Amino acid sequence: MSVGHFIRNRIDFKNINASLRTTKDHFVYVDTLSMEAAGGQFNLSGYFNGSDPKQIYLSPNLTLKNVDLDQLLFKFENFGQDHLVSENLHGKVSSHIKGKIRVYPDLVPDLDESEIHMDVQVLNGRLVNYKPMLMLSDYMGDKNLRNVRFDTLQNRLDITKGKMTIPDMTIESTLGHMELSGTQDMEQNIEYYVRIPWKTVKRAAVYKLFGNKKDKDSIPTDDKIIEVDPTKKIRYLNLKIHGNIDDYKVSLGKDK
Repeated sequence: MSVGHFIRNRIDFKNINASLRTTKDHFVYVDTLSMEAAGGQFNLSGYFNGSDPKQIYLSPNLTLKNVDLDQLLFKFENFGQDHLVSENLHGKVSSHIKGKIRVYPDLVPDLDESEIHMDVQVLNGRLVNYKPMLMLSDYMGDKNLRNVRFDTLQNRLDITKGKMTIPDMTIESTLGHMELSGTQDMEQNIEYYVRIPWKTVKRAAVYKLFGNKKDKDSIPTDDKIIEVDPTKKIRYLNLKIHGNIDDYKVSLGKDK
């Protein structure tokens, strides 16, 4: 099968080439599927298990390369990821996705009944008005938390029955560097663990006591991305952010 141009859910797909086959027991096998969309390349293999029309599953082996997140909108049922991708996270994403994903007849995933494993890399990215980042305002001084630039985000994310697990990762950005791990579920309940260098915390304390009063959210994000210096020993403040995205607490605490 070959299709030159196709639009679905506001995404423009081009140069679609696929080899598909079906079986009598209602399996659809995707031997190969390649296409261009959202400025990047998609390659998929795997199968749909439709033997039970009330329990349709997709077992994918999906690769994305240099996909522009500003052009991409994923709608995950009751998970809010459409909001995250479309409004908060910008940049170019490459990813490898595998798992067992339950889907509705319109192909919208149901993460309550799914297991997904994703190796994700986002290049030249920005986080804009991302609530978990705003939670750190007391520890970041005059840094602009509403518009954070970073060079690379890379991690393996696991989603099991609607709960996303984030292994420990280092983030180098215009805020400086920090380490992050934790979990988030479909109801936006979170348990994040953040390690912030004491150097950054001390500067924030000084700013809070003696800094000027202008709104730090209005400060343009033109700071350089600050990388970890591997030759220096770094002391960290360990924070735990827990509760709900809209009702959370920040306390001292380390990841188990």
